[in-house]
Amino acid sequence: MHSLCRITIGRRSAKGSSPCSEIVHWRRNWEPMRARPCLPTSTGGRYAGRSSASTINFSARFRQNPLARRPNPPYPPQRNAERLRPMASPIAHSFAGFWTFLVLVRQCRIPIVEQWRQYLPQFVVLVLLACLPDVDFLMELGFRATELHRGFTHSLPVAILISLAFSCAWRIAPGFWRSAILYFTAYGSHLLIDLCTGTQIGWTKSGSGVPLLWPWPKNFSSPLILIPGVRHQSFSALFSIDNVWSCTYELLTFGAITVVALILWTHILKSKTNRPAPQAAAHPLPELRHHE
Repeated sequence: MHSLCRITIGRRSAKGSSPCSEIVHWRRNWEPMRARPCLPTSTGGRYAGRSSASTINFSARFRQNPLARRPNPPYPPQRNAERLRPMASPIAHSFAGFWTFLVLVRQCRIPIVEQWRQYLPQFVVLVLLACLPDVDFLMELGFRATELHRGFTHSLPVAILISLAFSCAWRIAPGFWRSAILYFTAYGSHLLIDLCTGTQIGWTKSGSGVPLLWPWPKNFSSPLILIPGVRHQSFSALFSIDNVWSCTYELLTFGAITVVALILWTHILKSKTNRPAPQAAAHPLPELRHHE
């Protein structure tokens, strides 16, 4: 003997209260019938009123337990991915500008120890040029825009234009093209550092990339991350403990590279200075030289 059990759900609207769900008791030996679609409140109330089956009202239970009828909490607002892009701090870029200045000193053979005040403007210009691509971050803070940072200023075409413009304004080295190459080296070091900046150090591919070939919108990034970038989605995040750790990492890492480079450079200069001067070759015929 087969018995069928069925539960029918209806809607009943009580005066002065919100609509609630009604569950009809089980009825045996019922013919299978298609489930009825949800009806409006008024129609559901009439249907429940005409029904002869006993019903269970859950409205009292909902009133007793206010947590049961609490709506689901809304999803948290999705943060803008552009503002979560990690970036290297000015510490790393300033060290890169200082390295470019060392290249200038090496090429021009400048006695920097004795004449460091004379070449201080060149040093300042190269350091500022190495940090110049991040000017869009200041624009982002000023205009409250979220898509300006790592924009067109982090591209090779802009780097070439800036280098040529600076070389026209000031020949930092002998010759136009030598000056342009030095300017491009300082500006391009910023792009190289940002390529290797991400959220996790190692072969993690966690970098957000830079638009090297702007206006082509594709972003390029290195799979090898060497610098954990600082967070800049808000002013409170700028002064967070994570950013302090990232800045300390950059200071120690780039400072160690600079110290090693200076030691090697000093050693090479000393070896060239202490090298004995070549002596004059002996005359092949000393007796003829004596007669002369």
